[in-house]
Amino acid sequence: MTPRRRLARNLLSEVRAYGYTLSIWGGGALLLTRFGTPTASEVFAYVGGAVVAFAFLAFLTFGEFTVEPNVTTEIRATSFVHVVATVGNLLVSYLLTFVLHGLVAFLVVGVQTTFTYNVLLLPEEYVAHVMSRSVR
Repeated sequence: MTPRRRLARNLLSEVRAYGYTLSIWGGGALLLTRFGTPTASEVFAYVGGAVVAFAFLAFLTFGEFTVEPNVTTEIRATSFVHVVATVGNLLVSYLLTFVLHGLVAFLVVGVQTTFTYNVLLLPEEYVAHVMSRSVR
């Protein structure tokens, strides 16, 4: 396998997770910057908020928690750079750190990070889809 082909395979396998990783890490870093080292309960609130948001989105999308989705998707290079989803998400997290405090801030930013990131991916992927169709 050529280096270029190996890089392409690596990018395709990483594309879905990297923007979310940047968002969740960035949201946590913003909380740390604003409030300092979190207590154990604040850490659990942040992570718990993210888990609750995933569960909510899964139920909203699939209608139940035990479904095994049969999803086939095309991955387009134009949808690799999750600028709107990542930067937009971090902006919301940043603003929330000025409105909320303590345990509530960690919980809400945890929920918001997962929810907003996934919702903001929708228009990005739509634009990528439209762009790929117009190129054909």
